[in-house]
Amino acid sequence: MTTLEQRRVEMREQLASHMESASASGKRGRVLGRPRLWLAAAVVLAIVAGVVAWVVVGRGGSSSPTTAGPVATAIQPVALSASGLRTLAGAVTQPIYWAGPKPGYRYELTRTTAGRIYIRYLPAGVKAGAPGANYLIVATYPYPNALAALKAVAHGAQISVAGGGIALVDQTHSTSVHVAFPGVAYQVEVYDPSPAVARSVALSGQVLPVR
Repeated sequence: MTTLEQRRVEMREQLASHMESASASGKRGRVLGRPRLWLAAAVVLAIVAGVVAWVVVGRGGSSSPTTAGPVATAIQPVALSASGLRTLAGAVTQPIYWAGPKPGYRYELTRTTAGRIYIRYLPAGVKAGAPGANYLIVATYPYPNALAALKAVAHGAQISVAGGGIALVDQTHSTSVHVAFPGVAYQVEVYDPSPAVARSVALSGQVLPVR
């Protein structure tokens, strides 16, 4: 086996390990996503597949959070301008949530085969695919009945947000806040290394689909 083939096998094994961990995380883990886990998995998928083309999600909001098998083509991290992100968002069938434009930043987009999309806010000088979890991330997860599912695990601890949605601070990982809206078959997760920033962004009313 060549060195390249060995590396690909290692990457696939890493991804399989991530997937198994996610599947075993229990009911709360299924409802509340983990950007750190899935962002790493997305990078592994993109490297293995060598994918550089965008393919529209065929099943849109009908995808189950526990659906087996791919529903989309993985996208390796790519840095876009705000206008580029808007152009891309207008060409796909699923919403892509973000926290609005931020002067001096570019927006790294990553997508997994499960249709999970991550927008990472990169300051000047940071390239797409750069390691580390030091930046704001807004993730969009396909999830039918996302609002009801989030309410079910909130046990009254949810916080109302603009648009009739709710937000829930992850008590296990306070750097993540989960958001769901009525009539939207997607869950949104706002991550920031600062719990205060994650909460502020999630409750700001600026977490909206890219338009």
